[in-house]
Amino acid sequence: MISVTKLLFSTEYFGDSLRYNQDSREAIHGVTSSAGPVVVWNSTRTCNLRCRHCYMDSDSKKYKGELTTDEAKKFIDDLAEFRVPVLLFSGGEPLMRPDFFELAAYAAAQGIRPTLSTNGTLITPVVAQRIKEIGVGYVGISLDGLRDINDKFRGKEGAFQAAKRLRCLTPTYPNLSTYLIF
Repeated sequence: MISVTKLLFSTEYFGDSLRYNQDSREAIHGVTSSAGPVVVWNSTRTCNLRCRHCYMDSDSKKYKGELTTDEAKKFIDDLAEFRVPVLLFSGGEPLMRPDFFELAAYAAAQGIRPTLSTNGTLITPVVAQRIKEIGVGYVGISLDGLRDINDKFRGKEGAFQAAKRLRCLTPTYPNLSTYLIF
């Protein structure tokens, strides 16, 4: 993966130190002598959208077999022991997991940088503030095109507008723009 931010602006981003260092040249499966791999965790199958391209076959319901909060914390403990530097919460829609904020804060307390991959439709000013306070270092919001195309792919009219409304949050939360990546 190439950091476009690094190429365009010659600025350092947290992930750059994981990608562009001497150890990374000898990495096997993302593991170096100084750090374990970056982990993407589909923390829930539940989702508020029905995206055509989704491999999770998600729906807006609770699924059996997902980790409990205690099991998820044990999983995070195991990741910390393995020196995982970054945990990307994905899904389904991770913000539909009732304990998302607790787990993201727990990961941060274990020295793992929590990040988030979301469809963006559930981020309100209150949610954005909590994401920021926990120290989530990156929020990736998926869009599949402009309004009509995105809504068609996402299976819900208004999905584009709901995700796009986040742009209006950055004046209210000036530092939030560093967390919301479009």
